[in-house]
Amino acid sequence: MIKISLPISKSIANRYLVRCAILNEKLPDFDENWSDDIKSMYNLLTSKNELINVGATGTAFRFGIAFWSAKKGVNKIITGDDSLIKRPIDPLINSLREMGADIKKMDNGSFKISGKKLSGGEVRVDSSFSSQFESALILIEPLLSSRLMVSRKGFTVSYPYIEMTRLICKSPLRWPPESDWSNAWLWICRSTITKQEFLLEGLNKKTLQGDSICMKWSNFFGFEVQENKLGIQVNQKPSKYKEVKIDFLLCPDLVQVSIAMAILLKIKFSCSGLQTLAHKETNRFEALINALKILEIEVFDLEVNESFSFDASNWAPNKETVRVSSLGDHRMAFFWAIIGLKQPIRIDYPETVSKSYPSFWNQWDGIVNRLN
Repeated sequence: MIKISLPISKSIANRYLVRCAILNEKLPDFDENWSDDIKSMYNLLTSKNELINVGATGTAFRFGIAFWSAKKGVNKIITGDDSLIKRPIDPLINSLREMGADIKKMDNGSFKISGKKLSGGEVRVDSSFSSQFESALILIEPLLSSRLMVSRKGFTVSYPYIEMTRLICKSPLRWPPESDWSNAWLWICRSTITKQEFLLEGLNKKTLQGDSICMKWSNFFGFEVQENKLGIQVNQKPSKYKEVKIDFLLCPDLVQVSIAMAILLKIKFSCSGLQTLAHKETNRFEALINALKILEIEVFDLEVNESFSFDASNWAPNKETVRVSSLGDHRMAFFWAIIGLKQPIRIDYPETVSKSYPSFWNQWDGIVNRLN
């Protein structure tokens, strides 16, 4: 049994940090072992500078704009890298302005904020691009002049993250948070492929994280999870499924690794609910289609930015090493890490995993040959 120490959940950690700052509670001591996303959030909340650059951290960008907009008398400019400032943000800005926020978009895509007391009350929000728009509003409710009542426009993606935010806002502040379930999915997949047994420390089945839905896919892929005092134990069990269909609308962070596992298990796989993938660190929908082409797997039932299918029943790795790229996206790096369990690859920009999982490659034991 191999014990794996997983990073803390960045989704819970980031909401916790914002909650602490809003309630004027002491933030946890900074930890160099945190993921880049958590470090970015910590910097955003503690920086005394007027200009704050959150890099590629979309959560800090969205939550930060909401947080500083509701801090009376504070002036900030929130910016990020080129790809981040091109991602959808207008629905959140519109909702904040509806409450009286003074936010000006600059020519370079940054936002200039003059913090003030916001009204609260009934606010409309379009969460079809990101659930974090609504979560950002929920988090700042204690700073508003009246109780917040959110009315949604359109369909809502990643709804479990909104529920996570509400629960965190209603619960006592506790640190550190539980381990990250999206990272646990990597090891569950590796266990399924390699038949290794892992103990994933710091996890339990009673969790705030929507990505724990992966436990329900055990029959599809052939694994089982058992809970003990230290965490979750992953074992194998037979699977008779040769065709699997999954809607990822509630859990888009699990898409890449799920697809990689379906390839290595040589099954027919259909995935839908992919509407948000085009607006991530890279266009993940396009990146996955290109990755399947690299692996010479035909894509069918293609609905751009929504769904596609493939049949990997005849897929086989070749002996030659394939050079691929993470495209600067940690989730695509994880995709190739799973593929690398069977197909020799060399990956460009492997360090991008630090966004969510800094110790990943050391723990993965060099399965993927990284470039020097």
